[in-house]
Amino acid sequence: MEIKELVDLLPEGYEKECYEKKATRRKRTIKNPLDLIVLLLYYLYDNHSLVDVSQFAILKNIGKISDTALIKRFVQCKDWIQWLISEMLPNEIIHYKKPKELEPYRVIAVDASDIVQKGAVKKTWHLHYGIDLFSLTCNQFKLTEQSTGESLKNFNIEEKDLTIADRAYGTIRSIEHCLNNGGEFIIRIKNKAFNLYNQNREKILLSDWLRTISEKAEELRVYIKDSNKNLIPLRICAVKKTKEEIAIEEKRLKRLESKKQTTYSEDTKFTHGFMFVITSLPTSVSAEKVLEYYRLRWQVELVFKRYKSLLGLGNIPTKTKESSEVWLNGKMFLALLIEKYLGDIDFSPSWNIRTEPEHMERDEIGTLFDLYDAVSK
Repeated sequence: MEIKELVDLLPEGYEKECYEKKATRRKRTIKNPLDLIVLLLYYLYDNHSLVDVSQFAILKNIGKISDTALIKRFVQCKDWIQWLISEMLPNEIIHYKKPKELEPYRVIAVDASDIVQKGAVKKTWHLHYGIDLFSLTCNQFKLTEQSTGESLKNFNIEEKDLTIADRAYGTIRSIEHCLNNGGEFIIRIKNKAFNLYNQNREKILLSDWLRTISEKAEELRVYIKDSNKNLIPLRICAVKKTKEEIAIEEKRLKRLESKKQTTYSEDTKFTHGFMFVITSLPTSVSAEKVLEYYRLRWQVELVFKRYKSLLGLGNIPTKTKESSEVWLNGKMFLALLIEKYLGDIDFSPSWNIRTEPEHMERDEIGTLFDLYDAVSK
């Protein structure tokens, strides 16, 4: 990759925004926005130290700048990097064929991951992340304190968004946030995550209904109460797990009982023999299809694993909140550059609803080396 190809990956107006957001103020050392990006990418690639970057700047005739001055410059880049990310997030490069009934929706899978900051006092951040499942591109992300738990309130949900989330997001607050913003959802829930009601406002037990279903996917019309005690009509979609899956689940529960020194109720053990989600999708989308679409969310877990291992997202080599945020934002910027580059060379396979993960690490590693070559020349 030539440096011109790197420039072509950047959003239009990146130089103007660099000056307007005061990412670079003094031209005595770092003379232009591209030099700043080159130094940032070198810093992010293979987790080079600031001393390495300082020496690299001299070697490439960018300028003489100390490691202390570099981190200050990178911190000044925060708003600019966030602008670069925001401009690249909607960049749907790779288009997959959606099932017809999902065509009206932007389908987003969300998840969160812990990011550890190195140092004498190890600080853990919570990275909330969403991807568009039919373009496999980053939709949005948010960095918060570890105390901020998983919730759909961490995401900007818009009308016609279909959000797919795991049990950590199965709360009334998450559901309200989604519906209040015109979105739909498929969320896996825990047994007794919240009260369920029938149309007469009478409580119903999920386990009672699960005992009545057969081997095929079935649905139950239910209501939940919002914060104003109003009834919201939804559906529970469930299917019985296979004998093999149930056996695996039983072993997992036994390990948890031993680890936590507790005993799960027979009711809890029984419900673990089923896969069930709650959804706001119209009844025209069958229970079988709802469950099938939920399984697509493994894509977001793959993205986390790829980014954390490939880009080193697991450890933050900085000491302050400001520099840590810049490092994390920079890593996401690098990841988006890779996504765009791979998309521009039409790398990704055509979409099918897959049952097994497909790894793309070899191509992404090659892209990292391409970017490294571009900034090193």
